[in-house]
Amino acid sequence: MRESVGGAREDLTPMLPRDALEEWLDVVRQNTEGSTPDTYERQVGRFIDWCEERGLLNINEVTGRHIKAFRDDLVSDLSKTTLTNTLRTTRQFLQFGVALEAVEPVLPEAMGQIIPALTKGEESSDLLLGQERAHAIIEYLDEYRKASREHALFLLLWDTGCRISGLRALDVDDFDAEAGTVTFRSRPDSGTRLKNGAGSERINVLDDETVDVVDTYVRLHRLDREDDYGRDPLLTTKFGRHATTTVRRLTYELTQPCLRGGCPHDEDPETCQFREHGHESKCPSSLSPHPIRTGRITDLRNQGVRITHVAGRVDAIPETIRRYYDKPDLGQDLDRRRRAMEDLGL
Repeated sequence: MRESVGGAREDLTPMLPRDALEEWLDVVRQNTEGSTPDTYERQVGRFIDWCEERGLLNINEVTGRHIKAFRDDLVSDLSKTTLTNTLRTTRQFLQFGVALEAVEPVLPEAMGQIIPALTKGEESSDLLLGQERAHAIIEYLDEYRKASREHALFLLLWDTGCRISGLRALDVDDFDAEAGTVTFRSRPDSGTRLKNGAGSERINVLDDETVDVVDTYVRLHRLDREDDYGRDPLLTTKFGRHATTTVRRLTYELTQPCLRGGCPHDEDPETCQFREHGHESKCPSSLSPHPIRTGRITDLRNQGVRITHVAGRVDAIPETIRRYYDKPDLGQDLDRRRRAMEDLGL
């Protein structure tokens, strides 16, 4: 194995780290939907910036010592979970670099020695929208924003437990009021690929209240707009299909507690900056769609729905649900075990 004077292997293809990142992100964007590409870009972008600041302008030259130095520089700035996820994603990026023949093949494998291990609790956030709070939001919408876009959007998120990519992918024809169902279809050629592609396609039965609200919204309040591909989105803005950022902003707004009552943060809703457009996420109590999905999955399990049925409904394998989404509190866990044991006897 020959090495150049600068330390890089001569049998590797010279490449700027940022160019390698752009090539990798192109592949990621083709194969994933939702916020994943942005998250990867942010995480690996830290490593690219670190390389450029140190004059490391050929990805061939990256060694295990560089990765360890990068990790050591981040330890004081990031939580353990964020640090681990950043290094894991950087390893994926470097594995892509191996495929480009631009990274030493043993480097990504060796990185496992310096990536901090996480406990099960550290692997995922405990943040979720509880059933009581979800129902309070639904009651507010039913009384004050009946069959509005926000009402339909929140009910679809809570009822189906879908991801943002699933919600955005819905067209008017995917909703069947008579059958009481909604169909999730992956359409990568027209901008709405589901997370797992065709493997994410499914039909969900909806609650009667969801059917009534969505049907009324479509008939009376939906803006008649097409998206950039000539499709008819189920949920629309004046510009067409909702952007991911718009869905997030709406859920941040709907989960703010002052929408339904007083503020637990001693802010005046009339003057609070978190109520301003674009600042909704800064409210300490606001939630993105992901905790809504987590809360709904936990709620379904609390109600006794079998994990295989939940998995089919929300497009996640049982192991992923156990590890990342199903988060009962101690009382809920006790109730589950009590139901499982109550008919057994001695």
